[in-house]
Amino acid sequence: MSIFHYISVFVPATLACVVPYVLRRHGFTDEKKYRWLLYCACVLFFISWYLPSPLIEGRDTSFTTHFVGGGLFTGLVWVYLVLVMRWRAHWLVMAFSIFALVSALGCINELAELCMVKLGLARITLDDTNWDILANTLGAAAVWIGWVVMNLATKKGRRVHDPRH
Repeated sequence: MSIFHYISVFVPATLACVVPYVLRRHGFTDEKKYRWLLYCACVLFFISWYLPSPLIEGRDTSFTTHFVGGGLFTGLVWVYLVLVMRWRAHWLVMAFSIFALVSALGCINELAELCMVKLGLARITLDDTNWDILANTLGAAAVWIGWVVMNLATKKGRRVHDPRH
């Protein structure tokens, strides 16, 4: 069994336990109401390791893994955190925050890959980083677009049912 099989279980299991604890500890008691989003993100992270990825420029990549387990995962974690913290900001700040989160986690992932290769724990090529970053960003962008559409639909629904209009 490769180290990646362990990572596919360890990371989501750890996050599913630690993140709710930390949020509750800091007073975010509504966390439990949105925990299903965190669990969905963790399931996506797990299954992303076992999905096939397309060849890009004739090379085997982990594009699907990064799109699902990097971008979609991070996007759902971002939505979870935004809802739990009841955070609202200008749409541009919110867009930047999801981009910053996916970029930071993507950077941590790439550094971990480099470390595993240098320590001899994994034999992977490190020349697909640009595709990994693109896949992470596209996955988070897909969640961001879904977030914007849902918010617009919710606002429109509230206006339609608002007796003041």
